[in-house]
Amino acid sequence: MSIFKPAVNSTYYINDDVSNLFSYVEKQRKNKTQKVLLKGPHGAGKTEMAMHYAAVNNLPMLIMDCANLREPRDWFGYKTIEKSKIVWHESQFDKAISDGNIVILLDEINRVHPSILNTLLPLLDARGFTYLEEKGSNIIVGNGVVFFATMNEGAVYTGTTSIDVALKDRFPRVIEVKYLETDKEIELLVKRTGIDEEDAKNLVHIGNQIREKSSGISSSFSHTMSTRQLIAAAEDFVDGGVDSLTFTITNLFSPEGGTSSERASVLQLIQGKFGGVRSKTKSRLSK
Repeated sequence: MSIFKPAVNSTYYINDDVSNLFSYVEKQRKNKTQKVLLKGPHGAGKTEMAMHYAAVNNLPMLIMDCANLREPRDWFGYKTIEKSKIVWHESQFDKAISDGNIVILLDEINRVHPSILNTLLPLLDARGFTYLEEKGSNIIVGNGVVFFATMNEGAVYTGTTSIDVALKDRFPRVIEVKYLETDKEIELLVKRTGIDEEDAKNLVHIGNQIREKSSGISSSFSHTMSTRQLIAAAEDFVDGGVDSLTFTITNLFSPEGGTSSERASVLQLIQGKFGGVRSKTKSRLSK
């Protein structure tokens, strides 16, 4: 975990409503700590959205990978003995929020045990500070700090926990991050990977079909297809053509059930969009 300055990504798409909201956040952060919760399916661009805000406003950023936090000291720092003296080692998180004028991303915040998250509550409410016994002083949120938190919700996300109502209440703005509209997702694949537009259309269509089949009570697929995965598929497609989809799409789905399996259904979608698949590819995809 280290502080860095994200570069502006010209291919990142953000709709007008969110762009306007970010304008309010940027204006108001100078007088009050801002907090925004980003929730939605995996691979839809939640982390990238927070990075986009930091980039366009020329702000440094610190990403806290919440899944790797195991105890409160992981937030703030720790003591050691050096040359017979007790020395406090300040964490990057402590330094960042104390210095101010920074974007803090609490990535996958619902993968942290509630007891560890509770130590953040005083920092995220109107007080903006907390006393740390081990350090022997207050940790105070500096001016101009923006907290983003991301989370995936749903039974399919193992290892996640329900967010305490008191913690959710400290994020007064909630953005539901969804997969891009079809034309925007096609445009994104073309810009980021150089894939032919027609091939990009076919990949996005396959992705949308999988998404439809993985949602709702009568879903027939166990999981969806993220924008992140479609980008990976497009990157490989540019070099390897249809054969490469074995590894970026087809193999993500279970072969159990033979011709009635998820994998067989995905193969049909691929063949339906890209025509005849070479025999060696077909046999490999069908296994």
